[in-house]
Amino acid sequence: MKKIKLTKTGRRFLRTIGVLFAIWIVWSIFYIASWTKFPDRKNDPITIGVNDPNYSHQIKKATAQLKGTSGRIDVPSFSVAVGHKGKIIWSATEGYQDVDSLLPATPKTQYRVGSTSKSITATGVARQVYAKKLNLDAIIGDTINNWPKKEWDFTMRQLLSHTAGVGNYSDFGIASGKYTLCNCYQFNTASEGLKVFNRYDLLYEPGTSFAYSSFDVNLASVVLEQSASMPFLEYMKKEVFQPLNMQDTYGDHSQDKTQHFATFYQIEDEYYREFRNFEQVYDINMSYKWAGGGFISTPTDLVKMGNAYLNDSTFLDSKTIREFWTPTKLTNGDINVQEYAVGWRSYLEFKNERLINNAPIWMVHHGGVSKGSMNFLVIFPEYDLVIDASINARVEPFSDFSKEVYKIANHFLKDIQKEEPLLYKEIKKRSE
Repeated sequence: MKKIKLTKTGRRFLRTIGVLFAIWIVWSIFYIASWTKFPDRKNDPITIGVNDPNYSHQIKKATAQLKGTSGRIDVPSFSVAVGHKGKIIWSATEGYQDVDSLLPATPKTQYRVGSTSKSITATGVARQVYAKKLNLDAIIGDTINNWPKKEWDFTMRQLLSHTAGVGNYSDFGIASGKYTLCNCYQFNTASEGLKVFNRYDLLYEPGTSFAYSSFDVNLASVVLEQSASMPFLEYMKKEVFQPLNMQDTYGDHSQDKTQHFATFYQIEDEYYREFRNFEQVYDINMSYKWAGGGFISTPTDLVKMGNAYLNDSTFLDSKTIREFWTPTKLTNGDINVQEYAVGWRSYLEFKNERLINNAPIWMVHHGGVSKGSMNFLVIFPEYDLVIDASINARVEPFSDFSKEVYKIANHFLKDIQKEEPLLYKEIKKRSE
C-alpha cells in the first residue's frame, strides 16, 4: 500500500487538531470535576425565624409547602418572609447557605437581589418626593454630573419607568462590556458608575417607547444624590434602611461581607458548583450598578420595606405611593408593555391559577436575577400582604421560581378579607 505523504501545511494542520483535541480533553476533565452531587435533598434543613401564633393555621400550611421546595426547583436554599398589616408574621428558609460545609440558610442569610434593587432605589426616590425635595416630572437631562448632554432631555419619572431611552447591556460597546461582563472592578460612588454607559446616545425620544434597563436606574441614583446633597448609599441608609430597621441591606462591596452572606451556585441535574463567571470563581463585584441591580438583602428586610408602603403614612403618604404604583403611559396614551410604574411593576388585574382561584388581583412587584441568585418581592395591596423570597442559584424559567412564591402566598391570601383601597380606585382611574 502506498503511503500518503503529507505536505508541511497538512502536518501543521494535524498538529493543530491534536493540540485542540488535547485542550478539549483537559477542559472536559476540569469541567466534569468541578461539579459535585447534592446531598440527599430529603434532608434539607428548615430554619424558622418569625412565627406569629396569630397565623398558626396559615403558617402550618406554608411550612408544609416550603418543605421540598429547594429540591423541587433544584437550588441550594429557598428563603421566604411574609408580612401582614405592617408586621413580619413568618420567615423561614429551607436548604443551605453554603452546601460544601452544610451550613443551613437562615432568615438572616443575605442574597444578591438583582433587579429588585430598582424598587429599593425607587423607595429612596419616593422619600425625597414625599419630602417635596424632588419633582418626578422636572427636566433633568442636562443637569446631571458626569452625564454628557444628549439629543433629548428627560425626567426622573422617565428614568424610573424605563421610558427615558437609556440603553441596556447589549446596547453598549466593548468599553462598557469590560465592566458589565467581568464584574471585577470596584466603584466607590454612584456617579463613578456612570462611566460604564455615559458615552452612548439615547435609543429614542424619551416618553415615546419603553426599554427595560438597569442603567437608567443607575442614572436616577445620581440624580437622587444630587437632590439630597449626599452620596447615594449614605442617603439610602439614612432615609430607607435605618427608618425601616433594614439592618441586613447594603450596596454590594460597599462594606465587608458578613457571616450571613450566601454562597452562590450553578445547578445542573442535581449537581452543583460555586457560581462561575467565564468558568472562573472569583469575588463577583456589583458596585457598578448598586441602584439598578447591586443591593444585598434578605427577604425579611424587603418585606419590611413593602409593609411600610401599606402601613406607615409617616414613611410615605398615599399621594406619593400613587405616583410610584401607577403604570406609566407613553406619549401616545398607551400604558407601556410591561405595565411598569415608577420603579415597580403594577399589575392591576393579575391572574394566576395559584392565586385566589385565578381571580383578578392587584399585584405590585419586582423580580431580580443576579450572578447565582434570584429574588421576588410581591405586594398585594388589597390584602395588606407582602411576600419576598430569595434563592442562591438561578432557575430557568423565572416562573419556576415565582410559582413557588405564589403557592406560599396563597396560603395566607385565601384567609384574608379582600378590600378595595381608595388608592386602587385612583390608580385604576388614572390608567384608563
